Amino acid sequence: MRRKITLAILLIFMAGCTARILAEEVPPKAPVISQRLITLSNGIFLVLRDSRLVKIEISDKDMSFENTVIALSPLLPHLSTSMTKTYNQYTPAMIFGASSVPMGDRNPLSWGIDIYQTLFDFGKYISNYKASTEYLHANKAKVESVKRAVTLEFITTYFDSLETEKMITVAEKEVDSLTAYLKDAIHLYEEGVIVKNDLLPARVKLADAKQKLIAAGNRREVAMASLTTILTLPLTEEIMVQDIKAEISELPDLVDAWKSAEVHRPEITFYNDQIKSSVLREQARTVENLPVIFANGGYSYDQNKYMVHQDDAYIVLGAKMDIYDGGATGAEIMKERYLHKKLQEQKNKLMDDIRYEVKDSRLGVKDAIEKLNVAKDALAQSEENVRFYRVKYNNGVATSTDVLEAISLQTRAQTNYYSANYELKRSYAKLMYSMGSDLPEIYR
Repeated sequence: MRRKITLAILLIFMAGCTARILAEEVPPKAPVISQRLITLSNGIFLVLRDSRLVKIEISDKDMSFENTVIALSPLLPHLSTSMTKTYNQYTPAMIFGASSVPMGDRNPLSWGIDIYQTLFDFGKYISNYKASTEYLHANKAKVESVKRAVTLEFITTYFDSLETEKMITVAEKEVDSLTAYLKDAIHLYEEGVIVKNDLLPARVKLADAKQKLIAAGNRREVAMASLTTILTLPLTEEIMVQDIKAEISELPDLVDAWKSAEVHRPEITFYNDQIKSSVLREQARTVENLPVIFANGGYSYDQNKYMVHQDDAYIVLGAKMDIYDGGATGAEIMKERYLHKKLQEQKNKLMDDIRYEVKDSRLGVKDAIEKLNVAKDALAQSEENVRFYRVKYNNGVATSTDVLEAISLQTRAQTNYYSANYELKRSYAKLMYSMGSDLPEIYR
């Protein structure tokens, strides 16, 4: 009986150990990572909504709006009020002969309301207000400029990501072609048709192709990380991109493209508004030391039972001016004039840069179209070329060099085709950007 119990315990222990070993050997299931699909139009929406650069510029625009409120305040009435309670040690009194006469309450209460309004200042405050308004318009144009810049950056990075995916496809196809060729070569070697050394070039080429595939995968990861950063998404989030067809309309005339850029580019509007703001500030500085005519009115109450009237209302008309300020006003005027000249030159430089940008991007589109047309013909021919030489090689009328060269040409043709395709898409986006076109509308 004791032997049976011992045997049962031993069997239970062995069963437990076996179950534990099996549990350790079974690998845990990998967590399923869901990928988020980002389309071009959806990505543009997210960038315009969440971009940190846009939010920074919007904060500057909001601050400039508050500056307009500050500039408007001198044109509006200023209302102030005050209340005091005085505690004296003695009751105010004056000597009147041999006696003293009280002059007021010992602990009087006083309060009043005062209204100040500028009536005329030769346009100084209104010029400052208009200048701040033009500066607000300039900041709005700058926000639009930053929005367009981050949109273009997203679009080009999006196409970069798509291109890296196509390069992975090209590398995979090269690996598949070389693998199939190596199988043919091994079969011929086993049949005694070729020698073992004839397998070495195929194996070297296959190893090289696999390394290219690994590098292509890494480039895609980097491109996706860059895209995720632009979208202000966590770098741990997996995203997918969706390709679009390249619908390139007829290229605009260069002069028409320049005119479109001059009308629609917000950067030009930014400098125009800056110049207007500078001119208005100069006008305000010019009348800085001229008289300011004002009105001041109010109501006051002073607790004093010995006075005939304890309260009173009043109105004051007056003028004030600075006779000499040490030359500060003259220096401010000259500073605005120098700023005006600087802004004008910056605008002229911007116009030159925009014209160059339009011409360069237009030539880029034209060049990419020509490259793509050439690459299409070479791509179709290269695929047929690989099939042709593999058949000849299997029949013993072509060398391994011929087949490897055909596969290499096919890979190069595919690379050139996809590079030209996405170069065309990027160049077209840059052309539309340089012309001032609405990018979200184009890629809606």
